[in-house]
Amino acid sequence: MFTLAGVDKRYGSTVALDGVDLHIAAGHRTALIGPSGAGKSTVLRMLIGLEWPDRGQVRFDGEPLRRDALLEQRRRIGYVIQEGGLFPHLSAGDNAALLARTLGWPRERIRERLEALSTLCQLPVDALQRFPAELSGGQRQRVGLVRALMLDPPVLLLDEPLGALDPVIRHDLQAQMRELFARLGKTVVMVTHDVAEAAYLADTLVLLRAGRVVQEGSARALHDAPAEPFVREFLQAQRSLEACL
Repeated sequence: MFTLAGVDKRYGSTVALDGVDLHIAAGHRTALIGPSGAGKSTVLRMLIGLEWPDRGQVRFDGEPLRRDALLEQRRRIGYVIQEGGLFPHLSAGDNAALLARTLGWPRERIRERLEALSTLCQLPVDALQRFPAELSGGQRQRVGLVRALMLDPPVLLLDEPLGALDPVIRHDLQAQMRELFARLGKTVVMVTHDVAEAAYLADTLVLLRAGRVVQEGSARALHDAPAEPFVREFLQAQRSLEACL
């Protein structure tokens, strides 16, 4: 589904990506993990064309991402960020339906799609009439999911989608998202700092450090056969509650 081949990206003297080679298979759930500044979000932004490589190539479904075809390619990709990235002056429903309206969808088709997705994402239908400031963090995140799914794209990209939520809401949304991903069968690529979350939601973990891919594979593979000491250090860096008692 996605391929990065020899991708470099720099911001002035800062190296964001350094010769990244990565293949993300269709229908799989992939989590990009690593310390801050490792290049996780830069990879994700490359996949949707919000960033462009200084060197190398990004391919989507076998075709290079091209500026002249970017809008068409983006319609096949749902993109979710923290708090949903909603426009504060639009209602939740208008936020979710923005692209569909731009494409000329009839009002009834939009209404039916919004209702179906609200049920799927466990968002109360009446929440669609509210503005983002009137919604909880979990509801805003669900609206972001509804918006990303509106055109039924084959791909979902999620950049720290649960990072700003409190632990109880985050736990509930993790379970709901896992069920949702399994039901929809879409290609999912997500960025998270939470290793346990990555292992829970993804089939494949890609660990980055200083703009390079250190190791990729299942959570079990990274745990049992770390490619270098950093892999084990990173996986063990997050303390459990039991370790603190």
